[in-house]
Amino acid sequence: MDGEESAAATPADGRKPVVRAAIFATVCLALLTASLLLPIRQWWSMDRLVAWASRLGWRAPACILAAGATAPLFFLPRWPIAMVSGLLYGVARGTILANVASTLGALAQYALARSMLAPWFRRILERRRSAWFDIPTDHAFLGLFLLRAFPLSNFVATNIVAGTLRIRLRIYLAASFLGMIPSSLMYAAWGKLMKEPSPTWYAIAGAMLSVTIVGTWWAQRRFGAAQRAASASRGRAGT
Repeated sequence: MDGEESAAATPADGRKPVVRAAIFATVCLALLTASLLLPIRQWWSMDRLVAWASRLGWRAPACILAAGATAPLFFLPRWPIAMVSGLLYGVARGTILANVASTLGALAQYALARSMLAPWFRRILERRRSAWFDIPTDHAFLGLFLLRAFPLSNFVATNIVAGTLRIRLRIYLAASFLGMIPSSLMYAAWGKLMKEPSPTWYAIAGAMLSVTIVGTWWAQRRFGAAQRAASASRGRAGT
């Protein structure tokens, strides 16, 4: 009897990941459509955000955190929050505020992808015996850190991919927070530059951009070499 019940439950259980993935895709499509059809992207402009934060007074930092936490769900970039934070609160405090807000947003989207999309996707990886099914911790941290540090990487896509691959939460949070510091600092410096143009802030913004690009390029080369060495080692072990 128990065997019949478990056998009867198997098809339904097998459909659950597919249903979750479909719900995830529907929610993402609905939020993306809302961000395109509603004036959300107009509200996300620098002028609107600065005016909005100025009216809120002492409540502005909490609202910036809330905005940063929900922005990725609407597929909005994170740089406006960082620039507004730098413009209003200076480079140091603005960087901290922007980085925390971005981390909260990254966590929200990661959690959604991990709970809704990952079960279906991991079944595919397991069926194909993909190396992506079980990513070593050090590789996951470094790879995610590099994606966060590179200023041209897609913030939203990184959140979704990390959640889909079920990268460990502590690794995800640490790599995301640390990896976003250089770009948050760069954006905050540019925001400060808009308020107080000076050679010093120009130098800081330019230096951070250069350091971020060069550092990411160097780290990617090291990471690529490590990956090739690991692949060669697994190949030798297989033979």
